[in-house]
Formats: sequence, C-alpha cells, structure tokens
Amino acid sequence: MKDLKNILKVFFISFLILGCNDELLEKTDPGSGSVEAFFNNEDELVLGINGIYNAFQGSWWGGSLIHIQPHLDGATDNAAICCAWEYGFPAVATGNMSPTSGGIVAWKWTFGFQAVTRVNQMLGLIDDGIPGLEEANANKWRGELRFLRGFIYNEMATVYGDVPLITKVLTPEEASNVGRAPKNEVINAILADLTFAADNLETTPNRGDIGRPTKQAAMALKGKVQLYNDMFADAATTLGQVIAMEGGAVNLDSDYESLFNGSNEGSPEILFSIQALGDGNGEGSFFQVHYAPPNLPSGNTAGGWNSMHYTRNLLDDYYMSDGMSISESPLYDPDNAYANRDPRLTMSFLTPLPGTTWNGTVLEDDNFFFNGAAPDPVYAAQMILKKWSSEGTQNNGDTNVDFVLLRYADVLLMYAEAQNEAVGPDATVYSAVNKVRARVGMPDFPVGLSQAEMREEIRHERRIEFVMEGTRYYDLIRWRTAETVIPSIPNIENRNFDPSKNYLWPVPQSAVDSNPELIKQNPNY
Repeated sequence: MKDLKNILKVFFISFLILGCNDELLEKTDPGSGSVEAFFNNEDELVLGINGIYNAFQGSWWGGSLIHIQPHLDGATDNAAICCAWEYGFPAVATGNMSPTSGGIVAWKWTFGFQAVTRVNQMLGLIDDGIPGLEEANANKWRGELRFLRGFIYNEMATVYGDVPLITKVLTPEEASNVGRAPKNEVINAILADLTFAADNLETTPNRGDIGRPTKQAAMALKGKVQLYNDMFADAATTLGQVIAMEGGAVNLDSDYESLFNGSNEGSPEILFSIQALGDGNGEGSFFQVHYAPPNLPSGNTAGGWNSMHYTRNLLDDYYMSDGMSISESPLYDPDNAYANRDPRLTMSFLTPLPGTTWNGTVLEDDNFFFNGAAPDPVYAAQMILKKWSSEGTQNNGDTNVDFVLLRYADVLLMYAEAQNEAVGPDATVYSAVNKVRARVGMPDFPVGLSQAEMREEIRHERRIEFVMEGTRYYDLIRWRTAETVIPSIPNIENRNFDPSKNYLWPVPQSAVDSNPELIKQNPNY
C-alpha cells in the first residue's frame, strides 16, 4: 500500500498546501491532514471556500487551472505565440504535447485535482455540521462548491477525456484504487453538480461577493456542458431558461470594450470571472504585460510584450460594417484593410488606423512589433490586443482586470448553435445571434439561411465575439475541425495536429507513474 504522502501526490496535494490563508495553516500541524478543527463557524468555512479559488489564479510561473487562457487562441488560426517558454501553450499549438510537456498541459490536471480535493473536503465538513450554519445557507455554500467542482471537472474532461471521478474525501485505501472514469460518467456528474447549484444558488452571489457563482451562472455552465457534448435539445432548453431571465439577472452590456478593461466588472453580462486584485501582492492579472503594446516611450510603464502574432486570416475574417465579407462588400479597400470593419475589430485590438493611441502615445509601426520583429507583411496583421488591458495601469504584471470565464453573449450564441442543430434556424436562433450583433452596431443576419449556412455564420460569430478569450481552441476541438484549422497558417508557424491523439491532451506522466495500473495514458502518447 502506498504511503499517505504519495497518495496525496496522486490526487495533487491536500487542501493544506492549497490553503486559503496563513492563519488557518497555523492552527494545526500541516502534516496531519486534519481539517475539522479549522472550521468552527460559517465565517471560517467561507475562508476555506475562498482558498479553492487560488487554483484558478495561481502565480505567474507556478501555473493555475485557468492560466493565461487567452494564449489558447495562439493554438488556433487566430494567432501564434512568440516564445517557447510560454507555459506549455506552444506545445499545444504545434501538436508536440507529451506526457512530460508541463505547463498548461499538466496544470489542468494537477490544479484541477488540488481544487477538487478541497471542494470535497469543504462539502464533507458542511455535511458533518458547522456550528451555527443554518441549512438554507449550508445549501447555498454546497451550491457554490458543486458549481466549482462542475466547472473544474468540465475543464479536465474537455482536454483529457476520461478522468478520475472523485466526489468525496478518500481514505488512503480508496485513493489507491481510483482509476479514470469514462468521460460520459464524468459529464453526468458535472450536470448533477450544476443542477444542484442552479437549484440552490440565488441570482445574486453568496454574501454579495462578485466573482462567486450564481443561479444564472450555473444554468449557463450546464447549458455549455450539454452543448459541448452534443446534447443539443437539452442545451437549448437550459440556455433558453437563462435567456428568459434577460432584463433582470442577465443582460447584454451596451459597452463591449468595458467588459475586458476593468471598468465594468459588475456588469450583468458577466456571469463568472476570475477576480484580480492588482494590489502588488501577486493576486492580480498578468495578461497586460503579455498582450499590451511594446516599445512605448521611455517611462511609459504600461507597455507590454505583444507576445502574439495575429494572423491575416483573422483580420480577413472580420466582416465589413455592412455585414458582408471582404470578398463581397464594396466597402473593402485592400490598401486600407482595417477601415470600415465590424466594430469589434477596433474594440478588441489596436490597429494602425490613423490616430490610434495607447496610454497617451500615438502608435507607430514599431509599436506593433512581435517579439522584437515586424509582423510578416503578407500573412500577419498589425494588431495588438486591447482586451484584458487597462490604459494608465503602471504595474502591468499585476493588474486588476478580471478574466471573464462566462458571459451572457456566450449564452445567446450557444443557444443559437444548440437550437440550430436541434431544429434548424428558427426565429429564436435569429433573435439570439442578432442581439449579439446589434450590441456593436452590426446588421442582422440575412433571413432564409439554411441550417448549414446558419451553422457557419454562428461559428464565424463566435470567432469574432470571443477573440482572445481562449474559446476558439475548444470550439475547434468540439467541432472536430481542429485537424484542418490549426495547421492552416504554415507561413506563420509550422504546425501538426494528429487527429489520432491531439483531440485529447496527454495525462501528466507523474500521474501515470503514481498508479500505472489504473491511470492509463491517452492513446498514442
């Protein structure tokens, strides 16, 4: 039998190592694994729950469950990543993932099971009884915890497929006998967690704390899980229930840009986000330093690295402001390629249009350099990401801009996709997609589209609406188009996508080594 230390390593560290704060860690010997004495009232329980969120944020080089996730766009036809050391994402982009890749390829697993362990411990403590905790509040906290567990397991099942399904605190003997559960069992458990969360959470977050999940977040995530697993009719039903809340608990925000620059983080469009403090204590976001413009004048410390090479393929996929493609619209001028586009182009990116400024500086050609070099004049675009950055921010490696993981625009487009797949492009499909387009002043989709035509328009709309939100990679995987699309930019980056293995990521070798009889590697790794 394995000793306790190795078993904890298999399931990636007890909550004491993930712990929520130093005060709690000082209350008992960390080697004991005992947690019961920590939680004598609801406030202490909340501190324990808060600690779970550390797995979502992590540290710059130490990693997290959701680490620099916009970099996943650099593994698609949207962009290429500058440098080999970018947290394992280049291995995803080039198809060179291996069981020892490390970085994000391993972090989804390691941080995922750290957080699941903590969730299960907190649920067990609630079930055992917290002094003074009323049952109604207990179910709200159970709802939050089960939302988090559902979210985490969805992240893991999406990239690894079959994963160990752990829904309670395990004894050492039980832990040593846990293998990978079939993905369909994991998905069913996720849906059960999210159903419980939706039934027990309110439309305002627990204790009013922005960043905690709500009823509408749980319903939206449930619909997303259903859609991503081809349960189209179920997804349409679930997401339609969220849409029915429009005008109250949820709404599209009139200001698209404000959702991503830290100025509107309480928007009813934002359903779930990672909270960034940006107070210099390492609890902020480090997106701005990766994506903001380089080569700003001396003393302007709000610049960044621009560590992404955005493709001409992406630029060319933005429709013109009349709603037509560049091959159809009379507005398109190849000598002025950035003008008269879907407004989300300049809402999401800085471009070389005259008068474009950042942090008080009028941008020039060298401000669009990618890793110190000018972008390829034919296959790349002169674009720098505006999303996830805030003008005037001085500490660009620790900013207060939250990372939005789920928003209402996604609910609308997911509903449109699910309903189109289930019944075809009915009036509700048009209504959903046209709301998203109207928000930025784009015209409605033309009537009379076939199901296949609407499918392609929705896929196009997702690419534009969620650019650099880490969404497109997962879309290409679930649409099973990754093998064609990901290698489609050879002039920017040589890539391979092997459909016999790359639709799943490899299980970290350390996990396989810990129990090779039960933790089997994914095919062809």
